[in-house]
Amino acid sequence: MNILICDDMPKEAQALVDAVKAAGFEGNITSFTNGADALSHIQAGAKTDLCFLDIIMPEMDGIVLARRLREAKYNGEIVFLTTTNEYAAESYQVNAHSYLIKPPTAQGIADILRKIEDAQKNADTAGIPVVTRNITRFLFFHEISYVEVMGKKVYFHLLDSSSIEINAAFYELLPQFLADRRFAQCHRSYVVNMNAVSYIHGKEVFFRCGKKAPISKSYAEFANQYIKWAFGKER
Repeated sequence: MNILICDDMPKEAQALVDAVKAAGFEGNITSFTNGADALSHIQAGAKTDLCFLDIIMPEMDGIVLARRLREAKYNGEIVFLTTTNEYAAESYQVNAHSYLIKPPTAQGIADILRKIEDAQKNADTAGIPVVTRNITRFLFFHEISYVEVMGKKVYFHLLDSSSIEINAAFYELLPQFLADRRFAQCHRSYVVNMNAVSYIHGKEVFFRCGKKAPISKSYAEFANQYIKWAFGKER
């Protein structure tokens, strides 16, 4: 998940960044102190899943910014920050997810992030049927960290650190993954869900599940693909 914060008070913006991190969030956070810059950032195509917008700001307040974002076809979540609940009606007019009374707590933010992530997962129905000797199930793409082939076996490594092994031809499965923009190859034997990447170091990609995969010379462009994905240029 990619988060944007817009608050004209730098100390309060930093306090929100700290609270988001304290809530256990590990994704990208971009912070702005004025609405115009936040709007330009999203209009430029930056991938943003959630905006925390301070309502009381000079020049362009949070409500106006939210309206401009919706006019710019931003369809991500919006959460307002305010010192009073008198703006509740306006928040519904721009299809806001909710609003938080300042100063927000890590627990309050964690609750919102969990609800948004659950909703995103429930809305994401792309996946692949998996049949093994003991398991028959539909495996959602958002459950997968990466896919690995060894010999005639394909391994689906999942976000919960478990794995599913099947007998299949990797070349037959590969097009199904690469047709989904979140997946890319880092090696001829690995295809990666870029949403599951924690970071890239040297010639290895590290996943949030704690595992890692190699990046081969033939797929050196993977690092650039990931950077473009992380900063929203692929959507």
